[in-house]
Amino acid sequence: MQPLRDTPATPASDEASHAIVAGQLPPQVIRTLTELFGLDLQQWRFIVDLFTETIEQDLASLDQALRDGVDAQIIEASHRIVGSSRMLGHLAIGDAARAIERVAQSVGPYHERAAEMRLNFTHLHALADEFRQQISRCAWPDSAIGG
Repeated sequence: MQPLRDTPATPASDEASHAIVAGQLPPQVIRTLTELFGLDLQQWRFIVDLFTETIEQDLASLDQALRDGVDAQIIEASHRIVGSSRMLGHLAIGDAARAIERVAQSVGPYHERAAEMRLNFTHLHALADEFRQQISRCAWPDSAIGG
Protein backbone atom coordinates (compact mmCIF):
# COMPACT_ATOMS: atom_id res chain seq x y z
CA MET A 1 0.00 0.00 0.00
CA GLN A 2 1.36 3.42 -0.99
CA PRO A 3 1.49 6.29 1.52
CA LEU A 4 -1.06 9.03 0.89
CA ARG A 5 1.66 11.64 0.41
CA ASP A 6 2.80 9.92 -2.81
CA THR A 7 -0.52 10.46 -4.53
CA PRO A 8 -0.65 12.99 -7.39
CA ALA A 9 -3.35 14.99 -5.59
CA THR A 10 -1.01 16.03 -2.77
CA PRO A 11 0.72 18.96 -4.55
CA ALA A 12 -2.62 20.44 -5.56
CA SER A 13 -3.98 20.01 -2.05
CA ASP A 14 -0.81 21.64 -0.65
CA GLU A 15 -1.32 24.61 -2.95
CA ALA A 16 -4.98 24.83 -1.97
CA SER A 17 -4.07 24.65 1.73
CA HIS A 18 -1.47 27.37 1.22
CA ALA A 19 -3.99 29.64 -0.50
CA ILE A 20 -6.54 29.12 2.27
CA VAL A 21 -4.04 29.83 5.06
CA ALA A 22 -2.55 32.80 3.18
CA GLY A 23 -6.02 34.29 2.85
CA GLN A 24 -6.40 34.39 6.64
CA LEU A 25 -3.16 36.19 7.56
CA PRO A 26 -1.94 39.76 7.07
CA PRO A 27 -0.17 40.21 3.69
CA GLN A 28 3.17 41.28 5.22
CA VAL A 29 3.19 38.18 7.45
CA ILE A 30 2.57 36.03 4.35
CA ARG A 31 5.44 37.76 2.53
CA THR A 32 7.81 37.21 5.45
CA LEU A 33 6.85 33.56 5.94
CA THR A 34 7.14 32.91 2.21
CA GLU A 35 10.58 34.55 2.05
CA LEU A 36 11.77 32.48 4.99
CA PHE A 37 10.09 29.11 4.36
CA GLY A 38 8.63 29.08 0.88
CA LEU A 39 5.30 27.28 0.91
CA ASP A 40 6.16 24.99 3.85
CA LEU A 41 3.02 25.35 5.94
CA GLN A 42 4.45 23.19 8.73
CA GLN A 43 7.21 25.75 9.21
CA TRP A 44 4.69 28.59 8.95
CA ARG A 45 2.57 27.03 11.66
CA PHE A 46 5.56 26.38 13.91
CA ILE A 47 6.70 30.02 13.68
CA VAL A 48 3.20 31.44 14.06
CA ASP A 49 2.51 29.22 17.09
CA LEU A 50 5.86 30.17 18.61
CA PHE A 51 5.09 33.85 18.05
CA THR A 52 1.65 33.62 19.65
CA GLU A 53 3.05 31.78 22.69
CA THR A 54 5.87 34.28 23.06
CA ILE A 55 3.68 37.34 22.66
CA GLU A 56 1.32 36.01 25.34
CA GLN A 57 4.22 35.85 27.79
CA ASP A 58 5.54 39.24 26.72
CA LEU A 59 2.11 40.87 27.00
CA ALA A 60 1.77 39.49 30.54
CA SER A 61 5.23 40.85 31.42
CA LEU A 62 4.38 44.21 29.88
CA ASP A 63 1.07 44.39 31.71
CA GLN A 64 2.82 43.68 35.01
CA ALA A 65 5.52 46.27 34.26
CA LEU A 66 2.85 48.86 33.51
CA ARG A 67 1.11 48.08 36.81
CA ASP A 68 4.44 48.30 38.65
CA GLY A 69 5.36 51.53 36.88
CA VAL A 70 8.93 50.47 36.11
CA ASP A 71 10.09 52.11 32.88
CA ALA A 72 13.05 49.75 32.37
CA GLN A 73 10.78 46.70 32.53
CA ILE A 74 8.22 48.35 30.25
CA ILE A 75 10.94 49.14 27.72
CA GLU A 76 12.33 45.60 27.87
CA ALA A 77 8.97 43.87 27.48
CA SER A 78 7.72 46.17 24.73
CA HIS A 79 11.04 45.90 22.88
CA ARG A 80 10.78 42.09 22.84
CA ILE A 81 7.33 42.42 21.25
CA VAL A 82 8.67 44.94 18.71
CA GLY A 83 11.45 42.57 17.69
CA SER A 84 9.43 39.40 17.39
CA SER A 85 6.56 41.15 15.60
CA ARG A 86 8.79 42.77 13.05
CA MET A 87 10.68 39.51 12.44
CA LEU A 88 7.33 37.85 11.72
CA GLY A 89 6.32 40.76 9.53
CA HIS A 90 3.39 41.89 11.68
CA LEU A 91 4.16 45.58 11.51
CA ALA A 92 0.97 46.77 13.25
CA ILE A 93 1.76 44.80 16.41
CA GLY A 94 5.38 45.96 16.26
CA ASP A 95 4.33 49.59 15.83
CA ALA A 96 1.88 49.39 18.73
CA ALA A 97 4.57 47.98 21.02
CA ARG A 98 7.05 50.59 19.79
CA ALA A 99 4.60 53.34 20.77
CA ILE A 100 4.65 52.04 24.36
CA GLU A 101 8.43 51.77 24.30
CA ARG A 102 8.79 55.39 23.11
CA VAL A 103 6.54 56.71 25.88
CA ALA A 104 8.42 54.68 28.50
CA GLN A 105 11.69 56.17 27.20
CA SER A 106 10.36 59.72 27.36
CA VAL A 107 11.09 62.15 30.17
CA GLY A 108 8.52 63.04 32.77
CA PRO A 109 6.75 61.64 35.80
CA TYR A 110 5.41 58.14 35.31
CA HIS A 111 1.85 59.07 36.29
CA GLU A 112 1.77 61.61 33.43
CA ARG A 113 2.76 58.96 30.88
CA ALA A 114 0.85 56.00 32.34
CA ALA A 115 -2.52 56.69 30.70
CA GLU A 116 -0.97 56.92 27.23
CA MET A 117 0.96 53.69 27.74
CA ARG A 118 -2.15 51.92 29.06
CA LEU A 119 -4.16 53.11 26.04
CA ASN A 120 -1.42 51.87 23.70
CA PHE A 121 -1.34 48.57 25.59
CA THR A 122 -5.07 48.13 25.07
CA HIS A 123 -4.56 48.67 21.32
CA LEU A 124 -1.59 46.28 21.27
CA HIS A 125 -3.55 43.62 23.12
CA ALA A 126 -6.46 43.98 20.67
CA LEU A 127 -4.09 43.52 17.71
CA ALA A 128 -2.59 40.40 19.30
CA ASP A 129 -6.08 39.01 19.98
CA GLU A 130 -7.08 39.68 16.38
CA PHE A 131 -4.00 37.84 15.13
CA ARG A 132 -4.72 34.86 17.42
CA GLN A 133 -8.26 34.75 16.01
CA GLN A 134 -6.90 34.81 12.45
CA ILE A 135 -4.57 31.94 13.31
CA SER A 136 -7.38 29.93 14.88
CA ARG A 137 -9.41 30.23 11.66
CA CYS A 138 -6.57 28.93 9.51
CA ALA A 139 -7.16 25.53 7.95
CA TRP A 140 -3.68 24.18 8.60
CA PRO A 141 -3.07 21.00 6.57
CA ASP A 142 -2.59 18.80 9.63
CA SER A 143 -5.62 20.11 11.51
CA ALA A 144 -7.77 17.23 10.18
CA ILE A 145 -5.13 14.60 11.02
CA GLY A 146 -5.49 12.69 14.24
CA GLY A 147 -8.89 14.20 14.99
